[in-house]
Amino acid sequence: DSRHPPTSRREANAESMARRALTPLVLLLAAPAAGAVSLAGHSALASGLEARAAEWRAVSQAEADERRFWASEWSDLETDLERLHDVVEPAPAAHKQHEKSPLAGLKLNLEPKNPADLIPALTMLKGLYEDGKSRIGHLNVREKDLKAKFELKTAEHGRRIQAIDARFKNHTLSAEFKTNETRDETRLFSYWERVRERQHKQYHTSLKIQHGTLEKVKTMIDMYEKTISGKADKATISKELRKVGGGALPEIVFLQDTKTATARFCEDALKELRAAQKEGQETLAVDIE
Repeated sequence: DSRHPPTSRREANAESMARRALTPLVLLLAAPAAGAVSLAGHSALASGLEARAAEWRAVSQAEADERRFWASEWSDLETDLERLHDVVEPAPAAHKQHEKSPLAGLKLNLEPKNPADLIPALTMLKGLYEDGKSRIGHLNVREKDLKAKFELKTAEHGRRIQAIDARFKNHTLSAEFKTNETRDETRLFSYWERVRERQHKQYHTSLKIQHGTLEKVKTMIDMYEKTISGKADKATISKELRKVGGGALPEIVFLQDTKTATARFCEDALKELRAAQKEGQETLAVDIE
């Protein structure tokens, strides 16, 4: 798929940028010291160019880390949503023959006839809820860490620009090299700005879906517990029975509205998740082009 360049291509792009960052240093060392810069400027210029080359290599690593993290994150969340959806609205038999159910291996009764049949599904829902809480906690910790790291990069960018200006003012850096170094430093920092923007957007999208999923799972847990314990509201049960015309025990019918709303949420959340996944991959594909 042309939208998802292979890892080797992306790494090659970053490595190319690293080599390009060192090109001025090669030219400088081949030129007379009195040419582009003075002898006093050689060391500072070489150090800056080498640091920038290392930073471009860090770009490649950051992109690889980002890709791995979100591939795992979206996959786990997608599985949770599919499981929740199949609990409240099992796939038709014809569909099951062609695709493996996300509930495969779980001993669940998806056509409960009495409250006791709901206990395995309740256990699974509680597991989903705990997993979701844990995932939100990890997302928040990661976001805090990434924010702090970007603040450090912003400060470092400011110091680098100031150092370039200072070397130009004390005549250890020519106007041409000042222009080139400023351009390269700005380009590098612009990349990190896009990385941070993408990280923050993916974080908020994931957090929104996670919180919505937890809310629906918690509602389902409450309904299952009330149904199993026999504490469900009898008036509501009677209303639901009249609506569907019977066919199941009152306690089971009581769950139907909640299940329908939860199924619709899962379908909408899966669409949003897959759109965010696609957008993130496409952005990654062009960031270093």
